[in-house]
Amino acid sequence: MISRLQVATVFVSDIDNAIRFYSETLGFDVVADWRGEDGDRMVFTLPPGAETEIGLYCPSPNDPRVGAATGMVFTADDIRATVAELKERGVEFVEDIVVHDYGEGDKPEDAGDLDAEFVDPDGNRFRLHS
Repeated sequence: MISRLQVATVFVSDIDNAIRFYSETLGFDVVADWRGEDGDRMVFTLPPGAETEIGLYCPSPNDPRVGAATGMVFTADDIRATVAELKERGVEFVEDIVVHDYGEGDKPEDAGDLDAEFVDPDGNRFRLHS
C-alpha cells in the first residue's frame, strides 16, 4: 500500500535562481542535487519539519508547467507572522490572508481557516494555510 508522498516537483526556468529562493528566502534545506548524464538536474529541498521533498526541475524552454498553479499547500503555525516575514524577504503574495468563515477561533477575525497565496520567481503558485 502507498505509505507517503516522497517528492512533489516544481518546474522552474532557472535552477540556480530557484535554489536561492527555496533555500535562502523560504528557508528550505537542500538535501540533494542530482545531475544526469544528459545534463538534466534536479535539486531536492525540504521545508522545515516536513517529510515530503520539493524537487526543483528545469525542463526544456517554454514548458507550460513552469509558472503554473502547483496545488501545493504549506502550513504555518502563525500565518500572519509568516506572511509578514516572507514579504520582508521579498516573497510576492498574489492573495493576502483570507479568513474562511467556518470553524472556531479565539477572536472573530481568526474564526475559521486562514490562507494566502504566494508565487516563486517563475510564478509557480502555492497556498499557505493555518
